[in-house]
Amino acid sequence: MLKRYISKYKYCAIGVIIAVNCAIVSIFMLEGIIFGLVVLAFCCTLQFFINSEDHDKSTETETSTVSEKLFHSVMDIIPEIVYISMFDGSVKYISDGIEKVVGHKPEEIYKTRNILLQLAHPDDREKVSAQIQKLQNGSEATIEYRLLKKDGSYVWVSDSLNSVKNEWGNVTHYNGILINVDERKLHDKNLQSLNARIHQLNDMVNQHAVRDSLTNVYNKRYSLVILQNEFNRARTQNKSLSCILMNIDHLDSINNRYGYFMGNRILIEVARCLQKHIKSSDIISRFGDGEFLIMLPEIDKEELKRVSDLLINEVERCLVKDEEKNMKINFRVTVGSSSITAMTKSITDLIEQASKALYTAKAEKKRIQDAI
Repeated sequence: MLKRYISKYKYCAIGVIIAVNCAIVSIFMLEGIIFGLVVLAFCCTLQFFINSEDHDKSTETETSTVSEKLFHSVMDIIPEIVYISMFDGSVKYISDGIEKVVGHKPEEIYKTRNILLQLAHPDDREKVSAQIQKLQNGSEATIEYRLLKKDGSYVWVSDSLNSVKNEWGNVTHYNGILINVDERKLHDKNLQSLNARIHQLNDMVNQHAVRDSLTNVYNKRYSLVILQNEFNRARTQNKSLSCILMNIDHLDSINNRYGYFMGNRILIEVARCLQKHIKSSDIISRFGDGEFLIMLPEIDKEELKRVSDLLINEVERCLVKDEEKNMKINFRVTVGSSSITAMTKSITDLIEQASKALYTAKAEKKRIQDAI
């Protein structure tokens, strides 16, 4: 016990020895005793300060150790991965959560310089590298990129980066906080796919609502909407407006003789031919089983005859071939046309005028054929 006491309070022990010696040498002299007591007091004071300093150092070491353990415990609990990196690519600290995200332990990250940049997807490295360069100017940012996992797959992360400066204002390193956003990215991708599918379905619905499914020109319902708009514009701006009703002659007979498949091919060919020979401002629609309505904005009655003859000529030059049966089918068309006048009150009047003209033309063509 004495040995432990002397070891702990060695300066006090030295002071006691010196004081005793002084007292023995000058046992009958007051000055020797006083000197010995002064030395003893000095040694005890020195011992006090040394013990205080050792206690402070011990307390500081213990506090530092506790703080570091607490820091690491907190970093391991939070879902984010915190790291500290130098601009040479060396990582000075990264929390243990990195192993859950990419499969690499912190020790593997520490021993390889620029490993985080190397793990970034090749398509993302330039973006990450450019952002790190900007950090040297004291900026901060959040970027999203893909990191290569140990199993060879990639995981999306969001990286919040900020520069750290020393007391002189110089940028020394940067901190980063990584968050796994793979699930959110997958959700966003699924949402984009769903939106694309919805958009596709909407297009299909809209297409079906306004287009004829066989010929892909406008259907009758939508053509009436367009014709009404053109009619209103022509009236408001005092413009011309004409229309042509084109009917395929003897389509029923063709269907009965060659089949509906061949009749459908004729309808498709007529629609294609009409679209090829009209202006961009003209509008074609399938108006009946074998009928097409061609709307001609700003075409007056005099110009209508030339356009009508041109379309008849071009359509009747078309042939539909059946390669399997080695045959060609010619077909003829009949048209009736009309233009708005002061007596035309509505699109119904305009269409009826064209229908009457078509009926008259068909009757005339039948009369001529019967005469032959």
